[in-house]
Amino acid sequence: MLKCQKPLFSLDENVHYLNCAYKSPLLKNGEEMAKKALLSERNPFNLKPHSYFEISDKIRIEFSKIIHCHKNEIALFPSTSYGFANVFNNLKVTQVKAITVENEFPSGFFSIKKWSLENEIMLQTLTRNKLSAKDWNQKILDSIDEKTNVVFMSSVHWMDGTKFDIKKIGKKCKSVGAYFIVDGTQSVGAMNINVKEFNIDALICAGYKWLFGPYSMALGYFSSKFNNGTPIEESWMNRTNAEEFSNLTDYDSKYKTMAGRYNVGETANFVLSPIMLNGLKQLNNWGISNIESYCKKLADPLLKQLIPLGIKFEENNYFNPHLFSLGLPDYIDNINFKKTLDNKNIYISLRGKNIRVSINVFNNQNDINMLIEAVKSVLK
Repeated sequence: MLKCQKPLFSLDENVHYLNCAYKSPLLKNGEEMAKKALLSERNPFNLKPHSYFEISDKIRIEFSKIIHCHKNEIALFPSTSYGFANVFNNLKVTQVKAITVENEFPSGFFSIKKWSLENEIMLQTLTRNKLSAKDWNQKILDSIDEKTNVVFMSSVHWMDGTKFDIKKIGKKCKSVGAYFIVDGTQSVGAMNINVKEFNIDALICAGYKWLFGPYSMALGYFSSKFNNGTPIEESWMNRTNAEEFSNLTDYDSKYKTMAGRYNVGETANFVLSPIMLNGLKQLNNWGISNIESYCKKLADPLLKQLIPLGIKFEENNYFNPHLFSLGLPDYIDNINFKKTLDNKNIYISLRGKNIRVSINVFNNQNDINMLIEAVKSVLK
């Protein structure tokens, strides 16, 4: 069983940071890597042609282990919006309908909305209303039919952590020939995602949350459907002769194989990439299943103590121990409740009407106990 990993971070001892879904704290090793990388900028003569590609390849290898794919199916970007732009730039129009769910994160929603408008595709946004998580999932499955061109959604809902059965949804998409595009930002690194088993065609993921990477780095998986696509920019680094610095003006028109064509220009990012690589290595060292188990161990007593007091959570099969919302009674003002937590140095997020709690390996039982006591004090 994985133990609390807080010693690997520099978190303030007086703070209860239950907010990894907002941004992860920096690992101590990542901090050291960043310092070393910054200092290396003093002497650029040490950079060799292979230096521009080596660290990016290591990042692809580590990320491919996490989502279970080939390293050449991975691309590196500065943001999820960049990744989505590449995805939707290469979707073929075969049917008349696109599907997403309500309150999707803006970067993804605006991407599919723009694509739908440009291609005169009907965009169907599936609302939850008062449906249970199980019934909402079923509504999504029932909406996917032979007229569906693409389904775009997060693997868990970023606002409240509701789990989507992406394995069943991916299978349904495959059966009708629809693209399945997934925003994995709030799940990859904290729960097991197998892009092949789940029939995901493209998965885009920010690096600065559950992957313990830096802000301004993101990663993406592109299935074979995108192998011959057109990237949104023409970086010299994405050509097959890129490592032959003396021959770059031979103007090789061939892109690197598979997802390599979708990398952002200046992919290496010598200062940020070491942080990203360190975070991914640490995740693979811990093991995603162990992270899941650790978060569940912390979340279980919270549920056991708060459910009898009337606090609502998603039903078992749709509850994520790493990311969930507290269903407080209607008479409690969520904004004031968050202020109460802030005053106690308990940090969570308010998303819409949801009190969003996100647990990770740097949290311990004391963090959970403080949250439980804060909820009890408000209920009194």
